[in-house]
Amino acid sequence: MNYKETLNKGLKRGYEFTVAADVYNKSLDAKIEEIKKTIKVDGFRPGKVPNNIIMQKHGEAINAEVLNAVVNENVSKIIQENKHRPVSQPKVDFKNEKDNKPNEDKVFKIEFELFPEIEIAKFDKIEIESTSVKLDKKEIDKRIEMIAKSQRTYKEKPDDYKSKKDDSILLDYEGTIDGKNFDGGKAENQTIVLGSGRYIKDLEDGLVGCKKGDKKNVKVKFPADYNAKELQNADAVFQCEIKKVSSPEESKVNDELAKSMGAENLKDLKSKVETQMKTEYSDLTKNLDKKNLFEKLQKIHDFELPQDLIDAEFNNLSANYLQSQNPSSIDHQKEIKDHKLSTENEKKFKEDAKNRIEMGLILQEIGKVNKISVTPEEMNKALFEYASNFKGQEQKVIDYYRSNQEASMQLQAPLYENKIVDFILSKVKLKKKEVDVDSFIKLYNNVNEVAKPATKKKAAKKKTVKKKSK
Repeated sequence: MNYKETLNKGLKRGYEFTVAADVYNKSLDAKIEEIKKTIKVDGFRPGKVPNNIIMQKHGEAINAEVLNAVVNENVSKIIQENKHRPVSQPKVDFKNEKDNKPNEDKVFKIEFELFPEIEIAKFDKIEIESTSVKLDKKEIDKRIEMIAKSQRTYKEKPDDYKSKKDDSILLDYEGTIDGKNFDGGKAENQTIVLGSGRYIKDLEDGLVGCKKGDKKNVKVKFPADYNAKELQNADAVFQCEIKKVSSPEESKVNDELAKSMGAENLKDLKSKVETQMKTEYSDLTKNLDKKNLFEKLQKIHDFELPQDLIDAEFNNLSANYLQSQNPSSIDHQKEIKDHKLSTENEKKFKEDAKNRIEMGLILQEIGKVNKISVTPEEMNKALFEYASNFKGQEQKVIDYYRSNQEASMQLQAPLYENKIVDFILSKVKLKKKEVDVDSFIKLYNNVNEVAKPATKKKAAKKKTVKKKSK
């Protein structure tokens, strides 16, 4: 094989190589002889089918297979001889494909991008702020109170009782727009908790002050971002018949509540809640440490990024957003309908793609240099934990992941990243500080609102943390 370099710019490399006709034909003949041993054609004994008959029936598939094998072999040689590390499969162009004849040499052109050379910073020179949460007894008591509130029951009120906020109403309703019914506008024996926000605000507000047996028409203005587009901003009237009004009764914090939650007694429940909260805040503080670490790593490393990887990541982010089944806003709905990102989102996704690729390459290089890997035992543990979420289907899930390499890689990826992060955190200098729960929640939620330093990267958006019940 003869080849020559056609592109050498930054991380991009290109080569043109020629496969001699006699070399290709020799590979083709070898493939035909291999197939001849097993192929069956009426009128011929096994192994005796003429080559021209085989090519008439299967020539296209045989040529494609041989061509692919020859290209892969030569591309591998070029990469190995030049000690390249491509970030993805090379793009191959069969230059004289259209007018190529059996006895003519075949000319190919390949292009690919290389992994950048990354000089990993010395970890002992890196310092990041590491936060821990001080969990006071009062915070555990607050969580228990929230649990009690979430377990409240409702008691039916007398017929002359007028409903108020937080009450539960059992009713039938039928909605109309301009006197006409609409899909989803009718229901029987429906329960609405007033002020819960689970129904349209006008409807919930309009049911305040009702008694059992009342029949009331409630005027409703559908919100502009209502899921059903045809109902957005529509004016409707709901004919409501009240069947029952009930008021909430708060659960008391005692052993009975604890037993209803699966604990032995109140003391046991508090112990379980404390353990749960410690796990929650341990995970959140680690996420914050991870974010601080990523920002520091991006700030101190500077190298060229493979554009092909950035483009692929951008396309992936865009496709997921534009194919979403649950649009987050009216603007999002429009983008899905037009199958086109807004200028603002296009800019954002390009920046996100760039950040993801850069951080991924840094972590990958750290993992490679320090020989970090996910062991079979760690994979099995993660797989069994994941499968346990599918009661009765555990073995099917396990078999699927063990037989599907792509799915297995998706399960392995976060394990690998976490091992690398843990390794780095064990090496860097941690400036530790302890804060109470309220201070931590404010810190976690507002961390992206802090003025950003003059660095080349933007902080990734984080989810909002709320105090939550069990």
